Amino acid sequence: MIRPRDPNELRKLPRLLRAVAWRLPLEFGELLGKLSYKPIDRCLNKDKLVEHISERGEAIEETAVTTGQRKVLFSALAHTEKMSEDIAEIGAWRGITTAAMAGHTVRRVYAIDPHKENEFPGINEAFEVFRKRTSPFSNVVYVRRSSGDAAKELSYIPLSLIFVDAIHDYINTWFDFRVWGSLLVPGGIILFHDVDDHAGSNLACRRILRQKNYQVWGYCPNLVALKKVAEA
Repeated sequence: MIRPRDPNELRKLPRLLRAVAWRLPLEFGELLGKLSYKPIDRCLNKDKLVEHISERGEAIEETAVTTGQRKVLFSALAHTEKMSEDIAEIGAWRGITTAAMAGHTVRRVYAIDPHKENEFPGINEAFEVFRKRTSPFSNVVYVRRSSGDAAKELSYIPLSLIFVDAIHDYINTWFDFRVWGSLLVPGGIILFHDVDDHAGSNLACRRILRQKNYQVWGYCPNLVALKKVAEA
């Protein structure tokens, strides 16, 4: 696989190069996503879904993941439980889903989030809450890196389940699919959050749904799960 350019690295380029290589593709992807937006449930065959929850369910405190979406996540977790490969969560924030997954599996859970100190209001508190919430789970491995840097660090580790809930624009969602999907073994499941509420992630998801080596496995509004059936 030709590794795609890491959006996080493109942001570090000199101003002019950054505008051409990062800002323009970012804005174009968001514009195209808005102009072509289509709810994900209209892009898939519901008869082929193993897990389908039609309503989002109730809000869960401290996370944007709802009870309906969590059910799909737990179902994917149970479906892959007999697999020996590890799990990765891209975007851990306050550790709600990290702890929930760790408590429902014996597999190692890699929690990927840079938690950059003082980057924006609330980030330092989120990091402390994450650490306290996940500390009881010995199977949680915290990787304080960006998605791209973490993917390089863990490039030798095969994965059975991946939950992507990071930066919700087109170029980052597609990048996360490419780099993390390459670590997913056949039979494993990758889930994407915010695929209905964010135009860029919606566009990336619609592109992912067309990949021949993946089959849509589960859906709840704003979350989709795909099963890898073969290597690309």
